[in-house]
Amino acid sequence: MSSFISKRWDMFCQVVDNFGDIGVSWRLACQLADEHNVTVTLWIEDLTVAKKIIRAGHSKVKVQHWHAHADFPEIAPVVIETFSCGLPEGYQQAMSPQTLWLNVDYLSAEDWVEGFHGRPSPQANGLVRYFIYPGFSTQTGGLLRERFLPALKKQAEQSTPSAWQQLGLAPAPSVINLSLFCYAHAPIRELLDSLAASPYRSRLIVPESVATAVSQALKLDAIKSGQSVQHQNCEITVIPFLSQIDYDLLLALCDVNFVRGEDSWIRAIWAAKPMVWLPYQQSENTHLQKLDAFLKHYLVLADGEVKAQVTSVMQAWATGAWSDERWRAFVSHCEHITRHAQAYACQLAQQPDLATNLVIFIEKLQKNRV
Repeated sequence: MSSFISKRWDMFCQVVDNFGDIGVSWRLACQLADEHNVTVTLWIEDLTVAKKIIRAGHSKVKVQHWHAHADFPEIAPVVIETFSCGLPEGYQQAMSPQTLWLNVDYLSAEDWVEGFHGRPSPQANGLVRYFIYPGFSTQTGGLLRERFLPALKKQAEQSTPSAWQQLGLAPAPSVINLSLFCYAHAPIRELLDSLAASPYRSRLIVPESVATAVSQALKLDAIKSGQSVQHQNCEITVIPFLSQIDYDLLLALCDVNFVRGEDSWIRAIWAAKPMVWLPYQQSENTHLQKLDAFLKHYLVLADGEVKAQVTSVMQAWATGAWSDERWRAFVSHCEHITRHAQAYACQLAQQPDLATNLVIFIEKLQKNRV
């Protein structure tokens, strides 16, 4: 580890998509601290939302409120801007040409990412801004992946009552356990009806943030955290907001995970269970292109049947073309889909993770400037 890398970094995060942006930024900051001896100051413009993720905090990650009159007493040698949130004008003015400025952008599986990853972008003020694109190939910045994940997965594989109880849930070995985290445009009512009419008993585990949409779809009064309702062959259970570690454990324990956006998407991949990803909805169906690009990567090792079932369900979930037939076919192939998910996660884990790639990238830039 070079002495340069052990210095303080500043990271800026603007909370745009509820918990997604801060979720990724906090994971990255903590991994840099834990695994690369970096002391991070994380500047966040919405501390109210951030506190639900940050909780007890981290001894080597200092959280600061980023606002119009924020005081920046010292400029870090490395500055991370997340998701093109921009840097405060006063901060930029105080940066020197030696400051390393990186923008860690949104995750995408699209081909163009490889061509833009790592590129410098000279600014009008004489500074250089480098673009880091997380991705699924070695020509990108990689994915967030902490060293503790294998131990967490082993804990989930044992599926002991204590693992479920850690999440405030009772073990349910005789049913299909599903987690649901989605955007409002998902066909929630259709999914609920499919689970209700399914020949398989299931438990749908829903966070508070999605519980309102579920209640509305069923035309019920609000289902509170800790409550369960029976919808024919499906039990719907609402859980409180989980810590990031506990959410990782939930994904690893469940049989199928419905996830969205970026943070839960990555975590579901490492959980190595059948997953249904919902990209953020965009105009002109751009989000469907992002889904197709991911499926191209995700299914590269899949056989024809697994490829057909996964593609059918993910596209139906994203477009609203959900049907009982698609879901039943998916569930009937879950054993094969699980093996595929495990193989894919294993292959992807051979690549360096995002935090490690960042450190390597910065070390190279620093050496080239000496």
